[in-house]
Amino acid sequence: MKIYIVLTILLALFFLTDSRTYILAKSAGYKTLKDFEYYKSIELTSTEGTISKPHFIIKNRGADEEIVEQIGNLLEKSYDLIGKEFDYYPNNKIPVFVYGSMEELWKYNKALEGQAVMGLYNMGVIHIVAPDVFALTMEEYELNGPILHEYTHLIVDELTGGNIEIWFTEGMALYQEYNIYDTEWGKFANFEDDYTLEDLRNNFMALDSNKAYRKAFLIVKDVYSNQGNEGVLDFLKELKSGKDFYETFLSMKHETR
Repeated sequence: MKIYIVLTILLALFFLTDSRTYILAKSAGYKTLKDFEYYKSIELTSTEGTISKPHFIIKNRGADEEIVEQIGNLLEKSYDLIGKEFDYYPNNKIPVFVYGSMEELWKYNKALEGQAVMGLYNMGVIHIVAPDVFALTMEEYELNGPILHEYTHLIVDELTGGNIEIWFTEGMALYQEYNIYDTEWGKFANFEDDYTLEDLRNNFMALDSNKAYRKAFLIVKDVYSNQGNEGVLDFLKELKSGKDFYETFLSMKHETR
């Protein structure tokens, strides 16, 4: 039934001319897909190897049980830390999959095969690779790993209804790492040239990741510096209401608070 609803919404998008109505309809379809993915993930996690935390339900896919337990504690810590930053605490338990090897991650996420990623957020679900795969201690993993980062993606997604640009949500996650753990992406990098906002907008995933992520972080850091936390939260609310991302972003950038 949910798939039919999504297809109906997507079909309706072809007949919409008002941009705000289009964005809201697109967000409604996205939310339905997220609901479908959520319940599918919850069903998959109701088997052996599941760890239940107050706000997360974690499925272990080949990782050490003690490590999974510690990851659960870090997730709960991120729930509190990011909750305070955004004044938002999800009510539903969040599905998380923890992988004990890259092969396990690739097995269940075919699009990532061959990529040594530490984590992934997709459609309301968090995917995490265990720290020992990268020879990290749990302390190093907390400061430089994917948990706070991917959880920030989930919260930004929730607060905007999916009406967000990839580069901006990456910048938001990197900023929270900096804000909470003083971990700064590309702090000592010396790039000969710089990407523009237009570069990030048009081709973010095809750009040099180190340089692109650094630029995204710096833009978001500048937004927080000029607008403050309240201004950023107002911006996210406007996006959820169906406002165009770039029109709202550029308008906010020119405001003085």
